Amino acid sequence: MFKFSNYDKILFSVPDISPLKILRIHGYKNKKKIKPKIFEAANKAIERLFYNSSPEGFFFATKIKKRFSNKIMLQCGTTLNCEIFNERLPRSNCLIVFILTLGKGIDEELRKISDELDEPLGAIFLENASWLALELILREARLKVIKFAFNKNLEIENRMAPGNYYPSKKLKKRIIWNLEEQLLLFKLFDPNIISLSLTDSFTMIPRMSRSGIFGLKNKSSIK
Repeated sequence: MFKFSNYDKILFSVPDISPLKILRIHGYKNKKKIKPKIFEAANKAIERLFYNSSPEGFFFATKIKKRFSNKIMLQCGTTLNCEIFNERLPRSNCLIVFILTLGKGIDEELRKISDELDEPLGAIFLENASWLALELILREARLKVIKFAFNKNLEIENRMAPGNYYPSKKLKKRIIWNLEEQLLLFKLFDPNIISLSLTDSFTMIPRMSRSGIFGLKNKSSIK
């Protein structure tokens, strides 16, 4: 990662997903009791995932210039705000900002099959398969960040994402990193390069996408 600049784009393979994983989400735990049509629908979802997704990730590495109890000022000038930063990223001195997506093909396929009355399970199974795929791609991205960090004598501290809640021991409640901050992450990338955009409510298009940050800290900071 980041061989030529502090920006990087990575193309990912479509992950292999078992139909049983999709079916377990819906309470189908005993394979022998699953009806052939249900199993067929899960396999169809995996097939659609394979042919309609084009997974890719966009990454930006930056140092933390200054930090406050609830703010992180990046070297590039952007300031991120969240009350939980000092607990989730207490030792981080670098951030890896990421945006991952399965591409617009999945969104288009979901719209298409949602209108077909003869496939009541088509859309929901494809949606679940897509979220499972995104989770596996996120794990693969994390491994790449770990390798990059290792080469820089750093290691991952924590991952955070706008719109998510995090427990605070200090404040004794769950704290949200406001979804509006997703706009700040997007502004770190050239809009002519990334294949995504944000709606007025700060959700991502294509919908099957994830964004966030990995905090990196010095290995020597661990006692």
